[in-house]
Amino acid sequence: MGEKTKEQLLAELMEIQKMLEEKVAFQDHMIKKFQMLTSNEGLFHQIIDYCPYPIAVFTQQGTLVAANNALIKETKMRYKDLAEGKCNIYEHNSDNLQLMNATRQAFTGKTFFLENLKNPLAIFSGIEQGTESLSKNFERAIVFSISDDDGKITHGVVVFTI
Repeated sequence: MGEKTKEQLLAELMEIQKMLEEKVAFQDHMIKKFQMLTSNEGLFHQIIDYCPYPIAVFTQQGTLVAANNALIKETKMRYKDLAEGKCNIYEHNSDNLQLMNATRQAFTGKTFFLENLKNPLAIFSGIEQGTESLSKNFERAIVFSISDDDGKITHGVVVFTI
């Protein structure tokens, strides 16, 4: 077997860089669209409910103010608890320090793309530590902030993916 030439290695490296740039551009586009949707509350809830990936919107104190159907199904969260503000992502101990830090730092305006998470939905009520999600193994998450019209960060968002 022959070794690859410098040109071949450079071409492969450029292809990988292009794929990474496209992935980041897609994620940035998704975040911007999500932030725009929040200005129309009714439309926002209708759209996130149809998303197949669990989505949570939370305050700086960790209180969930919105969760889509996928998150509620996966965590067995009760609609009543969500409506009454009883669901808090900071109340459950989690081995996912990376995820916990990202949810807190989202309020500094940073965006996080997390991978290789182990049972990240354990930060929500309904899933005990160490148990796997029933139907899917979510191991990635995107964590970002939502700002009001004045640019003040009001909420954090986490979208879990496979």
